[in-house]
Amino acid sequence: MNRTIAVRYRAGVVGESQRQVHFCALDDAGDPSETWETYCGLRIPDDVAETADRPAGMPCLRCLTRTPALGGTVSGNASELPGEGAPPGRTTG
Repeated sequence: MNRTIAVRYRAGVVGESQRQVHFCALDDAGDPSETWETYCGLRIPDDVAETADRPAGMPCLRCLTRTPALGGTVSGNASELPGEGAPPGRTTG
């Protein structure tokens, strides 16, 4: 069985805006490969990556929507969003 792990570029490798937290599968052996292939398709070389069991930082939305632990889909529907200009947490009716 695989578990999901958070991975991102180490500080100083890329600009801070590119250090999103991505998610990928870690097999039972726990052995990292030379490249982390994330759920969004990004490949991060192991020698420039930092990993964690918990995300710390801005998550990659594409990875979140493809994470098996979350069912691999985003729940909800755009038609359920509040109307433009509506206060957060309230719907217009």
